[in-house]
Order: sequence, then C-alpha cells, then structure tokens
Amino acid sequence: MDVHEIKFIFNNTPPFNKLDKRQLDKLINISEVREYKNGEIIYSEGGMADYLYVLLKGRVALSAKVDLKELRIGIIKRGTCFGIISIFAEGKHSVTTSSIESSFILRIRKEPFKGFLKKNPLISLDFSLMLSQRVQARFKPKTIFQSKKIGVIGNILESKTDYIYNLGREIKEQTQKKVICLQVVLPEDKDLGIKIQRFTDSKDKIDVLSLKSFREGAVSKYIIENKVDLLYVKLDAKDNFLSLLNFLSESYHFILYRIPYDLLRGFLEDFVNPAQQLHFLMYPQKQELRKSAYVLQKLKEINPLNQGKIKVVLMEMPTHHRFYLDKSHKLIGHPIYASFSSCRCSDNPEVLTRIARDIGEVSLGLALGSGGAYGFSHIGVLKILKKEGVTIDIICGSSIGAVIAALWAAGFEISDVEKFAKEIGKKISSVQVRGLPLRGIINAKKVGNVFKRIFKNLTFDDLKCPLKIVAFDFLKRKAAILEEGLLYKALSTSCALPGIFEPVFYKDAILLDGGILSPLPTKVLLNYGANRIIASNTSPSQDNLLREYERRGKFHIFDFIFGSIETMQQQFIQQALTVADVIIHPDLSGLSWIEFDRMSEFVKRGEEAAFKRIDIIKNL
Repeated sequence: MDVHEIKFIFNNTPPFNKLDKRQLDKLINISEVREYKNGEIIYSEGGMADYLYVLLKGRVALSAKVDLKELRIGIIKRGTCFGIISIFAEGKHSVTTSSIESSFILRIRKEPFKGFLKKNPLISLDFSLMLSQRVQARFKPKTIFQSKKIGVIGNILESKTDYIYNLGREIKEQTQKKVICLQVVLPEDKDLGIKIQRFTDSKDKIDVLSLKSFREGAVSKYIIENKVDLLYVKLDAKDNFLSLLNFLSESYHFILYRIPYDLLRGFLEDFVNPAQQLHFLMYPQKQELRKSAYVLQKLKEINPLNQGKIKVVLMEMPTHHRFYLDKSHKLIGHPIYASFSSCRCSDNPEVLTRIARDIGEVSLGLALGSGGAYGFSHIGVLKILKKEGVTIDIICGSSIGAVIAALWAAGFEISDVEKFAKEIGKKISSVQVRGLPLRGIINAKKVGNVFKRIFKNLTFDDLKCPLKIVAFDFLKRKAAILEEGLLYKALSTSCALPGIFEPVFYKDAILLDGGILSPLPTKVLLNYGANRIIASNTSPSQDNLLREYERRGKFHIFDFIFGSIETMQQQFIQQALTVADVIIHPDLSGLSWIEFDRMSEFVKRGEEAAFKRIDIIKNL
C-alpha cells in the first residue's frame, strides 16, 4: 500500500481522522506497513509487546489457549488497533493474532507511539476510551477481546426495562455473542423484581445481588440464564458498581445497564464514564424534552467525550412523525439516533435490529456508483442481495446510484424500482436540448419533476433504511452529503451532470453531480459507521470503452462531456475500492452509458456480477 492509500484510510477511520495533515505525516513517518499472508501469525500469546498494530486491509483473527486448546475469540475489522493493552500495561500479549486472508497491517514501535500520544492529547483521550473496552486477562485465559458497555438513561422505568431487555436479545441474535442485562435496583425500589419477572422464563423468586456484599466468586449464582443473561443489582454500595462491570467484562461482549435517573446528580461519573454508549430514552413532549436537554448539556459539560457517547432515542412517536422529529431535535439540541412508534420496542423490530447491528459492529453498507445508464446494473445487485437475504443497514449513492439507492431505501419492491428507474431513464433520453444554454444543455426541472412524481413529499425521515446522497458543492469545491429534507430535491442535485444538466440551487449552495468527487461513495459509508462495505462499481474498463466506441462508430457531444469526467474520476474510484470489503463490478461490454432503453440487459449484468460474489458477501 502506498502513502496515499494509508492517508485515505486514516482520514476516514476514528480516532485517526482527528489528526491534521502535519500530525498524520508524523504518525506515518514513525510507522511501517507489512503484508501478512493467509495463516501468518502477527504475534503470539505470551510474546513481548513491541508494537501497536492497525489493520488497514484484510481480516485478523484473535485466539487464546483454553484448556490446552486454541480457541478463536474474535475477528477484528479494518481500522481496528490491536496490541494496545500489552504496550500500555507493559505486559506480554494475552492472545495470538493471525491473518486469515492477505492483510496489510501498519505497525508503530511502542516508545515512538507513546511519545506521539504525549504530543497529541486529543487522540490520547480516544485511546483511553478504547482501552476501557478491551479486556485484560487476569485469573483465567482471555476469551473476550473487547467488551462494550451500554448505559440506558430515562425518566420512565418501564420503558427502560423493556428497551434494555429487547435490545439485549436483538444484539445476541445479530452478533451471536454473549450479552448480559443489568437491572439496577435502588434501595427504595421494593417491587422492581416483580416488574422484571415477566422478562424471565423462570417462576422462581428473583435473587438480587447486593453491591454491599459484592464478591467476584459469588456473582454467578445471581445470574439468570435466559434468552439473554439477567442480573439484578441492589445499589446499596455504589463504589462497587465499576468493579462489577469490569468483572463482567471478562465474560460478556455486551453489558447493558440502567442508569438511575435519581442518581445522575450525585453519582454521575460512576455510571456514565464506564459506558461506551449512553442511550437517552425520552418522550416527544415539550416539558420532558426540555428537562432532558438540560441533563444532556450537563453531561457534555462534565466530560466532552460524552458528546460522542450520547444516543437520543424517542419513544411513542406518532405515525406521521416528521414534524415531531424536527421539533424534538430543536428542543434537545442533539441528533436523534432512533425513534419508536410506541413505548414497546417490539412494535418496531426493524428499528431495534438497526440499533443492535450498529452496537454489535456488524452493520453492512452498500455504495452505488455513478455512471449514467450503467447504474441500472445496481438494480440487479439489489435483486440478488434481497433474494439471498442480505441485510443492508445503510445505503449511499452518487448520481444514478443515488436514484437507485433512494428507491430501495424508500421501501419500493424491486419490480417498482425497475419501473420507476425506466421512467427516469426515458425522461433523460427524451428531454429536449435547449437552444442557447447558459448553465446546462438540459433544464434540471424536467428530470426533477419525474423525481417529484415518484417520491412525492417523502423525506429522509420516512425511509426504511438510512440513506446518504452525495452531491458536489460547486462554490466550496467539495462533496456535500445530503441526509435531510425532501428526497426529490436531493436527487435532482446528485444527478446534475456538469454541462448537460443545470446546477441546482439547494439552500445556500450550488450543487452538481455527486460523481464528480465521489463516483463510488464508500468513504461516506466509512464515515457513517458501516463496519463492512460492498461497492457496486459500474465504471467500465478502458478496453470496454474502446470496444464500445468502435461498435457505435461515432461520438455524441454527451460522450465528450461524460468521458472526460469519467476519466478524471478513475483516481477517486481506485481510492474508494481500497476501503471496500467486497467489490461487485458488472461486465458492461457491449453496452453504452447512454443506452437507457436497454435497462433489462443492465439489470441482468448486475445480477450475474452479484451472484458471483454472494458467497464472499455472506462470509462477511
């Protein structure tokens, strides 16, 4: 991998994306990159810790010896740092790491890295947070690489109980990892055990662990083994709560616990600091939102790291909730993470699944590239993914890719996606060229009206799947990510190919085709937390282009415009491919980017290309 590829990955991977150009150059100067072959060991359990490692590309498995057998305890993803505990604790490695495919890994020697952190305290805070998630082996072999703690805050006890339990079940379902739900009992909560009884299959009396008499060896007898493990904790010695969390971290990948609202004032740090995420449950009522906004502000003032931890979850949202979301956002002053139509989370299983996959770091993102009629092949890709039961958690597109992504995210059936895409392509093909263009040959409103007729007043908040649309901000000369407002307006901007379509005046910006700077928007998915990325790349090869021009025998004015832009896009596409886990590249030979009337052939090519990669996609 060259320096440009490394910088591209680091610029889109936390916590390294906080570094400025000078800092990033210094970090790369004290680093080295090695390629490890499939099966090659990076470091062994019991070996001395000399480096911090960062996985740039590939897959790395972690294993440890348990009862003289090698047990795999996890697989780490691109951008993950490992070997952290060993270099900071000045100890030996507690696991063995090995490459399970051809992997590129950046290594930084221990002492230069520690020196770098001292000079860059901001990123040092992120590493401290990362350390709190990693599990250090103590009295038994290490079987958990990383434990994530989720604290749940909210005024209404019953909603929090329901949320914690159902979310825990869904996390276990999506990740197949060990989950425990802690129900914290205040001394005055006499009947909490009765309220929680309905979440267990057992009819026996619930035993509550008293923190006053907390002993590590005695915890197991209080754990109720259920669909997810449950533990009720009496908060009569708050100082032991962190010790309990650290103890459970050795056995559970995910720990969900209730933060008592009444204790926020006096014991905030004991409950908030250990959490990697803080889910704040609230109802969309003015008084409730204002009270919650005050608490959120205090959380941010006490510790700036809490800003990134907080996830606002709205309960009992009306069916037509766009107005309420907008009003709630303004009152809270913090982004809305998720919303449920009732206080029963099970009434919105798709929302619960999305949250669980995000927490479990198994979310799958799909990037649909630009390319005129070539983009119709994305429909074939989606057809195969749906047929094979592949869940897409977030989708992003540029230009024609944005159109297909929006149709999918809006929940249209594949047959409707094909029908509407054909209608859009027909309009682009038949639109009349104006006599003396000032800004573009084709009036953007012509195609915009088609988008409006299809999507009507749908907004990003109405979608079944999170969607990001990429456009080009002409004045700022950078990519613009559109994720709010009316869908048809956002699509009009992303499809405004320079010289062909008029630019779109959107709010205070002049926006053009998203494919100019981001023809394959994998980078956007990386920034929005997708853990695994599929790239549907419709950029034709040079040989295919030459054969296509020979077949047609003549050039169109649009060919010169599109071809020039497509040539400049190649470097961006190659960069984008470096962060994709799976690349689907349909064979587009014999087809032209302007042949919108051959949609069925494009769709078929997309299906064929996706089917060839489906086993690899499932293995992700």
